[in-house]
Amino acid sequence: MDEWEACATGPDGARDGECLMFRADGTLHLRRSFVNGTPEGPFTVYHPDGQVARRGTFVAGRLDGLVSSFTGGAGGEPLRACCVPPGATRLETRYEEGAVVHEVFFDGTGAPILGDGTPWPARPPGVPEDADYDQGSGGWSRWRRTEQRFWSAAGVLVREVDLQDGVRRAERTFDETGELRESCAFDGQQRPHGEYRRRFPEGAPTPFADARIREERGAFDGGQPVGVWTYRDAGGELLHTIDRGLAFQAASAAECPALAEDRGATPEVWLRRAQAWRDEGRVREALCAAARARDPAALLAALRGAAVPLAPAVAAEQGEQLIRSPGVTLAQAVEALSGGTDPVAALRALAGVLPGASRAALDFVEAALLLAPDDPGAHLTRALVRFQHGDVDGMAADLAVVERGAPEAAATLRATMAATFRPFTFAPDGESLTPDPTLAELGAGIIRDLDEVRRVVAVYATRLGAARAAIEAHRSEAAMSWSLPPDVGALLADGPVPLRHERVVPAAAEDEGEDPAPVEIDERLDTAALSVPMLLAEAQADWGALCWLCWSVGLDAVELPAAIAERPLMAVAMKMIVTRCWRAQDQVKTAGLLARSNGVPGFRWNGAELDTVPPHVARAIAEEYLRTRAMFLWLASPDVVSPFQVDLRDD
Repeated sequence: MDEWEACATGPDGARDGECLMFRADGTLHLRRSFVNGTPEGPFTVYHPDGQVARRGTFVAGRLDGLVSSFTGGAGGEPLRACCVPPGATRLETRYEEGAVVHEVFFDGTGAPILGDGTPWPARPPGVPEDADYDQGSGGWSRWRRTEQRFWSAAGVLVREVDLQDGVRRAERTFDETGELRESCAFDGQQRPHGEYRRRFPEGAPTPFADARIREERGAFDGGQPVGVWTYRDAGGELLHTIDRGLAFQAASAAECPALAEDRGATPEVWLRRAQAWRDEGRVREALCAAARARDPAALLAALRGAAVPLAPAVAAEQGEQLIRSPGVTLAQAVEALSGGTDPVAALRALAGVLPGASRAALDFVEAALLLAPDDPGAHLTRALVRFQHGDVDGMAADLAVVERGAPEAAATLRATMAATFRPFTFAPDGESLTPDPTLAELGAGIIRDLDEVRRVVAVYATRLGAARAAIEAHRSEAAMSWSLPPDVGALLADGPVPLRHERVVPAAAEDEGEDPAPVEIDERLDTAALSVPMLLAEAQADWGALCWLCWSVGLDAVELPAAIAERPLMAVAMKMIVTRCWRAQDQVKTAGLLARSNGVPGFRWNGAELDTVPPHVARAIAEEYLRTRAMFLWLASPDVVSPFQVDLRDD
């Protein structure tokens, strides 16, 4: 819009003082003031006929306080750019530091109206004049930058929220009589933090086993109940006092001594620790220690002292939700154990969030079974924990119990067990390779010399030796009725070789004068972070690749090659591995739909059809073929630096 401006200015040329804006026809459009270039003080916008269209106030360059807008004649300023209710003649908008906190339309009689033009209901006594009617709830609300307040249709205050920089810091709710129902403070992450109070009106249900409880008071620290909590009846008489102790600070099991491996600690040691930690206010660690003592009487006594008992139905419901909730954290599981949740469910959840091969996980699930020996869910959890420890016989015993109530879950776990704890065989022996006419003219093309092959054999052997040693360390935890990775020490005449982790530039690309990006090589194996099944999976994948490498250079077993004798059917083997790798990956990504639509058949693996294995087994199959494919690509392609090239193994 073309306009004229008449405005006083300061020495530096910035607007300073009253400023008038005129339309092209000379009518006054806007009157406002500036202080050193910043809008300050009252302003007025005019309709073309001279009537006031809008007026309000700027403070330090931002709208603040009430801005009133009015309709005008033909061609006048609109009340708002859009969404104006029918019949509206005035709009009152309240700003706080430039932000809208209150907005009301009025009709020609001065009555506030809703979005459809109908008038507001009568304002009940006690509801402030600057509160808005909320058509959705039928109540009233008042929004400010530092607080929000809500009233019922009858005018009773039902909720208050304190804000700081737009973030909730405290909230209070009230019952239908206006009495406080719940009061809670919050930290910046919206976790309960600070003083807490909750009341239960007479006759209303409570979550506690003691129905006399009508009020609880305490405090939170980062979402966790801490310190002394009190529980009173309707008359204010004290019924229970519980010390919830200090907040649980450990973000991982490694940070908490109550969750340490400490395989040599006896039940007596754990009970002494439980008492000592309880005396220090470390209630949650004390409960964990009591559970690890595997003394049901001591554990139940510790649980009774940690929280006021919940009603059985409430404790059971919380336990069910805990078990079914994905992504439960360590702190949540520990809090459930200390907060009155069904202890069997809480112990199962705690076992589930710990590293699978940890001693603590087994201790917690054993404690759950001491409390409920016939609980199928606890047997399922113990089967999973025993699986991580390599306890196949123990797992089978638990699955016999699980099978009675959940046969499908038991069958899936048995399939997983069979896939994981299978023998280490020379992979090429199980394949029948036949000449492929389409590959007749394609040589295998081994481009690696003997020293390169022997070095890669040594890398595989070093990794296999590390996995075998790590698995053997678990022998004291469970009898092993399955095969360890083969002892490949004979391949390492000079001992294990250093495992590289570096970025290198492909030599072939340098020879062609290109400027390629470096590729990452990672031969490492962090056995400390892996459970028995994960170690076996790594070993099977490396063993398979090593078997095919030895076969490719002319050997009929895993040995250190003395020469390279390229196999006539190596190209056939490569095609089979690459195809199976893609097919297994598609099984993971699309359940085989893409492969079947393109006529790519499945295959048998470890005696099972690929299309019938559980998804996590399909992922393991895909990883094994991916490792072997990477080896073949390295063996035959000058563009590949190593079978441990990260971009080859992350496809």
